[in-house]
This record gives sequence, C-alpha cells and structure tokens, in this order.
Amino acid sequence: MATLVLYSKETDLGDFEPLLSKAGVNLVPVDFGRLHARGGLQAIGAPPATAVVIAVETEPALEWLQTDPETAAVLHPPVSRASLVAALRTAGRVETMRAYQRMAYESDELLAIARALSSERDIPALQRLIVHKARELTNADAGSLYVVEERDGERQLRFAVAQTGPKDEGVLINALMPLSTTSIAGYVVVKGEAARIADVYALPEEAPYRFNRAFDDSHDYRTKSMLCVPMRNMSGETIGAIQLINHKPFFGMVLESPQHTEDVVTPFDDHEENVLSALASQAAVAMENARLVEAIQHLFEKFVHASVKAIEVRDKSTQGHSERVASLTVAQAETINRIDAGPLRELRFTPDQIREIRYASLLHDFGKVAVPEYIFGKAKKLPDGRLDTIRLRFLLAIEQAAGDEDREALRALLAKLEAANEPNVVGNRGDEALLDALARRYRDADEPRPLLDPGEYEYLTIPRGSLSDEERDRMQEHVTQSFLFLREIPWQETPWKSVAELAYGHHEHLDGTGYPRKLAGEQIVPQVRMMTISDVYDALTASDRPYKKGMPPDRALDILQKEFVDRGKIDRLLLDVFIQERLYAS
Repeated sequence: MATLVLYSKETDLGDFEPLLSKAGVNLVPVDFGRLHARGGLQAIGAPPATAVVIAVETEPALEWLQTDPETAAVLHPPVSRASLVAALRTAGRVETMRAYQRMAYESDELLAIARALSSERDIPALQRLIVHKARELTNADAGSLYVVEERDGERQLRFAVAQTGPKDEGVLINALMPLSTTSIAGYVVVKGEAARIADVYALPEEAPYRFNRAFDDSHDYRTKSMLCVPMRNMSGETIGAIQLINHKPFFGMVLESPQHTEDVVTPFDDHEENVLSALASQAAVAMENARLVEAIQHLFEKFVHASVKAIEVRDKSTQGHSERVASLTVAQAETINRIDAGPLRELRFTPDQIREIRYASLLHDFGKVAVPEYIFGKAKKLPDGRLDTIRLRFLLAIEQAAGDEDREALRALLAKLEAANEPNVVGNRGDEALLDALARRYRDADEPRPLLDPGEYEYLTIPRGSLSDEERDRMQEHVTQSFLFLREIPWQETPWKSVAELAYGHHEHLDGTGYPRKLAGEQIVPQVRMMTISDVYDALTASDRPYKKGMPPDRALDILQKEFVDRGKIDRLLLDVFIQERLYAS
C-alpha cells in the first residue's frame, strides 16, 4: 500500500516530482472527469491506497473528489512544500489505520471462513465456498479449484470449480487433466509452491508452464494477473490448488471489457499470497474432513444395507419393506421442506436429518433378528402341524362313533375348527362349536382324551390375526431389540445422532396406545410420525403375506384415515400431505 498523488496532466509539479518519486509516492496523472465517470478513485486500478489530489480550484470534478473515501486531501496549485508534506502525513496515518482495519477484517474473515468450511460437508458446495471466499479476500475477479485424484494408479488433476465475476457462485467443471508442470495449476501441485504472475500473456520463454487462452478468446475475456497456491493437508501432502485471476481494486467491481481489465487489474502481492495460503490450509483440512465424512457415509450405507439383508433373510415375506418405508418417509420430509404456507410451513429438515430419517427407517425392524423365526411366517392361528394332529384325533373319534349321525356331527365340528383357524375369523370364547370340541373325548389306548386341548382352544380363540398374546409380545419385542442393537453403534460421533431413538418409536401412537413405551402427543417427533405412516401403509399394501392379503392403495388409505387418523393414532396433517401429494404412488 502506498500513497497516491493524483494530478491533472496540465498540472506542473515542478521540483516536487523527483522528491515524491524518491519517497515512494506514486504519481498518477489522470483525467478527473473520466475517472469520475468510471466510478471514482478505485477505478484507477492501483492497490487500495489513500490519495492526495492536486487539482485546480475550477476542476468540475472537485465536489466528488472531496467526498470520495479514498481522498485524504485536496490541494490547489500552487502547492507549497509544507502543505504537501502535511497532506502526505495525513494520508500516511489514514493508510496505517486502514492497514490495521484490513488486518482485523482479514483475521475475522479467516475465522468466519474456517467455521463455515468446517460445517459444510457437501463437497461440491464446499469447493464453491472455498473459491468464493478466496476471491472475496483478495479482490480477485475469477478463481478455480483443482483437486488431486488417483485413477488406475495414476495421479491426475480434477478441474473442479470455476467462478468469474463478483456474483458468480461457480460452475462445477469436474474435468480431468494430466498432473504435469505444463499447466500453472499442475506446476503448483507438483512443486508444492505458489506461482504469482503479473501478466499470463507475457510469460517468458523459459517458464515451465504455459497459459491456454482458449477461454479468453471464446468469452471476450482478458486474463492478466494470476495467483495460484497449493492446498496442503495436515500431513503436508498437496491435495490440490486454488488459482485466482485478475486482482481488482475491489471485489464488487465488474470488469466490463478486456480494455477495462488492462486499465484496472494489477498484480497480486505478497500480502494476497499470504492471505490465500492461510485460506488454502483451512480449505485443505475442510476438504479432507468432508472426504472423511463421505467415506463414513459410504461405510454406513454398506452397513445399513447388510443389516437390511440380514432382516430379510429371516423374514422373506417382508422383503423390500424397509427400503419402501425409507423411501416413503424421505419423500414426506422432502415434500414438507417445500411447503411454504399453512401449519407445516415452519417444519424443516436438514440434509443430515433426512439422511438420519432414512437410516432409522431402513433399520427400524432390525430387532426382528431376535424374534423366533416361526412367528414371521405364521399364517394360521394354530402352530404349524397342530391342525394335522387335531384331524388325526377326529379321524379316530369318527371311527369310534356309534352311528352315522354322530360321525356327521364330528365332521361338521372339524370343519368349524378348520374355519376358526383362519386369521381373518374372529375367535369367540363362547362359540358353542369350540366349547363342544373342548368337552368331547375320544379313546386312545383305551384312555379317554380330549379332541381339543385347552392350549389349542386358546389359539383358536385369538381375537385378531394369527398370533397369540405371547407370540404378539415376542413380535413386539423387535422394537426394543432394534433400539438395543442400534444404540451400540456410535451414532453420537456422526451427524445422525438420533437414529436409534427414531427407530424406537415407529409403533407408537399419538393417543398413547402404541408400544413399547406408550408415548403420546408431543413425545412423538415429526420424523417418527412420518415413519409410522409409511410403515402402516406399506404393511397394508405389500404383496400377500402368510397371514394377510395385500390391499389396493385406496383401501389402505381409507383404513389409515378411519382406523388411525379418526381414532387419534397418527398425525392428520402429515397424512393429508401423504395423500394430497400422492407420495404413496411415487
């Protein structure tokens, strides 16, 4: 940073000119009217500096010169030595103050950037953020990011992101190029040292790299000054490079043409290189962390899918259930994120929360690995083989019957038992046929034995479905077993801390009648409420299972409405979204 003395071309500085030049003051003859039209003193193109203006009192641009923030003093010819020295001292003090302000700003910005980089795990978004912040800090018009990758045992350079202009958030290029010193970025990565070039069009013949002008020629752009620094991780390994183009007086300036670039762009200096190197170190660590999180996510994906397969091997009748529940629940979350009116407008889920929902949905039934396998496929009320045993008893009883009328009565009674064994038949402890069978006897080895024992009677009078109370309790244990299993995984060390808790709640109902904890109302978070809708819908519509037929979607939605929403068991607003947006059909 140096003080500028701006003067009109007609002004004669006399003896002051050699003195000022020797003192390191930049003397810049200007057309003040043209300078005003182009945006003020910042349009000169020099590094940010404080200006001492020497202009005649009748200069038409004098009014804006006096209010320009870059102006420290305005002097009118003839200029005395004392007034010039005083003006230069004032400019020096302003420059010193600005230097301290700039250092404080850059320190604050680097800290803010470090926080922003550490919280961003989406790698393309992180790469765009790195380039944008680098350009902001150094007043660069354009910037690019290059990343080292290994393909088939060979290191290559991926041209990841490019940005041009103050408002450009970046284009994802993702083009692979050879990692060699013939390109500027390749040279920086291979050598591990920065490259700072005043004008890439004027590279000396002996330079190890060349600049490709194809982009400039096709876009009417002029690349002039360039700064490229390596990105090193915590091990000191170079993992990429940040390349900046065209150092401007201020970041918000738009380079309107190649000639404008020639007029205002200046070389990057030591200070910009130091600032960019500091940011590049932060960026490298952030990139490595993001890659580590991505690797962890990949590992969890493999683990989750292996776990789902383990469930489905034991319960083949529900194959695909976990994947479908996950897809339906994620679709609900993504749809709710787009709602901008009504009672759900403030309900939002972050990308990590949506991934958390997906993992919990995929693993919600994992506890079934602890449930006896015969329960999964139990199609009738009686355990497998028990009805055949009862039939043998009836055959003996029929042979032992005294007459045709008694034999026909036994055959009719067996038919009623067979019908009562179906899960869609509601058992009735007062049913005369079942009580009759419980009371009847046949002879086996000359001893009277019951046609139906009390345990079989209990099975046949199951009021709903095919599972006894004990079997249903064992089946319902899968929720707790899922939670006990999932909590052993160190989710707290990942962004998806609530996976176990979300999976734990998928059979809870808003009215407190669910299981296993009898949660109610606000105790059940929206993620779990959505998962419950998905779980019930898929259970109703899934292809035929041993204990039930699959339902068409309209019938399943009708049951969700009448049996669940109207009875206060699931969330009405969330089911409305599920139905109105036809998420079940996606």
